[in-house]
Amino acid sequence: MLHRSDAAILTAEDNTSAIAMAIDRVMKSERYREQEAPTPHGYPFALDEQITLELGSAGHLTIIRTPVDSVFRIAQWWSIAEPARPLAAVRRYMHSEPCLKYFAEGRPIWRLGEDPDHEVDYDVPTRRPFDAFDPSDVGLPSSAHEAAQLTANLAVVLTNVWLRSNSRLAR
Repeated sequence: MLHRSDAAILTAEDNTSAIAMAIDRVMKSERYREQEAPTPHGYPFALDEQITLELGSAGHLTIIRTPVDSVFRIAQWWSIAEPARPLAAVRRYMHSEPCLKYFAEGRPIWRLGEDPDHEVDYDVPTRRPFDAFDPSDVGLPSSAHEAAQLTANLAVVLTNVWLRSNSRLAR
């Protein structure tokens, strides 16, 4: 089965406006600001210079679709900002199996699937640590395929485009 590349952060809260405000705080703390003017045609963006976030919900979950190569970094930023909030972040590259990472207290605490773990300087465990939350107990998906399916079927209700503060477009 063919899948397009896709990535998202999932949190077990159905208040999308509260989550949108939390994401705003996270992005601003990481020195991003909302893009106000259109991007000039052909402008060559650097990695993470512009980040588009799409927010939607699925039942009791709020899902934030992110750029594929930024998802685990953004999840870590959010986990640092709200260390008590359990988060899940899923990434699937086209023609690949999805990888799901669980975050708490500012770091990924375990993962399901293959990933080089570039966002941290250690190999993220592939089994749930005995003292870590159980995804089903906190309302998060318990498999990478389930999280990827929720992301693929996301009905977007809010889109924000963020520019890194040192972007030439942010002036």
